[in-house]
Amino acid sequence: MKAKSVSESVYLKLREMIENGTFTVGQKLPTEQALCALFGVGRSSVREASRILQAKGFVEIKRGSGVYVVSKTENAPENMSRWLLDNKESILNYMQVRMAIEDLAITLFIQNQDKKQLKALQRIEKSFEEAVEQGDVYRMVAMDEAFHGAIARGTGNSLLISINKQLEETFQQYRNITFANAENRNAAVEAHRKILDAISIRDTNSAKYNMRNHLQVSVQNAINMAGL
Repeated sequence: MKAKSVSESVYLKLREMIENGTFTVGQKLPTEQALCALFGVGRSSVREASRILQAKGFVEIKRGSGVYVVSKTENAPENMSRWLLDNKESILNYMQVRMAIEDLAITLFIQNQDKKQLKALQRIEKSFEEAVEQGDVYRMVAMDEAFHGAIARGTGNSLLISINKQLEETFQQYRNITFANAENRNAAVEAHRKILDAISIRDTNSAKYNMRNHLQVSVQNAINMAGL
């Protein structure tokens, strides 16, 4: 059995336990070790299942703390709005840092890029667009992380890569929530295309402009979702 099918099986079992009240809203899920023993699977399958649950709005993964149930229903609007409101200041701080990181990443990526890196970025964007067409939020989040991560890795700067990875891990829930909204994900598709087009012709200024605009639109859409 492939690892992906194992993680999906674990996800479905945990989802059922949340929906039937075995695990209630606000409750912390058992540890990875305990879930591995319960389902007879490895840690990677449990982690992947947790990420799917988070992408679908059932849980929130709090780094260094654990996985907490936030809803008994998939992508409940009131839960998404509450999370955005509760984390407004952190989101704005995150975006300020991310804009600076992405700005530098674009510059270095274009300086260092080769055909292999560009083709890899194009493949990732194609997968992202397919996920949007299919309405697969979990895959959208994974491909959006991969898109921005590929740009960071293409810089060749180990510190920038490390900072970008930490930012992505810390605010994964932000992506899960914003991509649940059709307007947000369609805007991301358009933005990615513009960024990719500019990168392909080594137009640094245009790529940086479209990246900044992409992030600013994302924040504004999140504010709109929160009803602010």
